[in-house]
Amino acid sequence: MVTSELISRLKQVNVSVDKDKTAARVKNAFSSATRKQKSAVEALTGLKRTSIYRVFKTGNISAKILLPLAETLNITPFWFTGESDDMEKCTDTLIISFLDRHGYKFTPKQPRKKTADVAEASEQSARTPAPAMDGDTVTLSVTLNSSAKMKEAAANLDADSAAQLLSALSLRAKAGGNAEQLWDVVKLCLLS
Repeated sequence: MVTSELISRLKQVNVSVDKDKTAARVKNAFSSATRKQKSAVEALTGLKRTSIYRVFKTGNISAKILLPLAETLNITPFWFTGESDDMEKCTDTLIISFLDRHGYKFTPKQPRKKTADVAEASEQSARTPAPAMDGDTVTLSVTLNSSAKMKEAAANLDADSAAQLLSALSLRAKAGGNAEQLWDVVKLCLLS
């Protein structure tokens, strides 16, 4: 839902309610983000990482930085600003509510799309579309990284390691985020 077009329409005005909470929460959340997530935030904001680091020091945050951060890390924008102490998942409804509360009139053009992170350790991102169910038939399309490093890792994967990976994926899916859809796809593949 958060697009570069939307971000370009936002003002660079401080939306933080509690500067201390904002500084600490943004610092902790951004520091624990993956490289891919950090790059996604930078790409959406159109700003350099130093602008995000400035939030750590000042506690001031604009909607231009906040919304990409909230959507990419899947944390409600109200938690980052200090308006709420509940660390809920970021939803389109919460983003629209946040924009309305801060004086932006917003009508979403497209629903938010979920993606599955197929190979987090890989250099390229791979996306898995939702399986199309037709009776007992499931059609699935998966793009995998076929680098030599990934092929070697797959060749050396034993049953115990695979079980640990499946367990980790299951836990990530229960926590929410990008792993939910991938977990559903893996279950379907294992049951076929």
